[in-house]
Amino acid sequence: MSYNYTVRIEVPASQAVVAAKIGAALDPDSGGAASWNRTIIGYTEDKPIYGDTIFVSTPCRQEFAEQVLLLIANPAMLHAVVAQDYAARWPDEVPPTLAECEAFCASVIPEPAPEPIKL
Repeated sequence: MSYNYTVRIEVPASQAVVAAKIGAALDPDSGGAASWNRTIIGYTEDKPIYGDTIFVSTPCRQEFAEQVLLLIANPAMLHAVVAQDYAARWPDEVPPTLAECEAFCASVIPEPAPEPIKL
């Protein structure tokens, strides 16, 4: 399988619990909940300085990248997809609520627009 895209999502660290639940549902394997990382904003000698956000970055195919953008733009659809996945794979676990999905989507920090390369 060839991956030709990368999806990166960054949210405030306060969204960590919901982000993990959403990550679990969107990952076809079982590691999605643990795929979020704290954002490093600098270093003191060899120790990282962490910011107040978390992010996930994963290589993927174009179709998945487009689906993620659609789901972030439509929290009700994200909620439906996540709830359906939980029902199929983890029926004893509680998926995020619609309100949690709405708050998550509203908190996504947009990627900065790429700047042109100056020659």
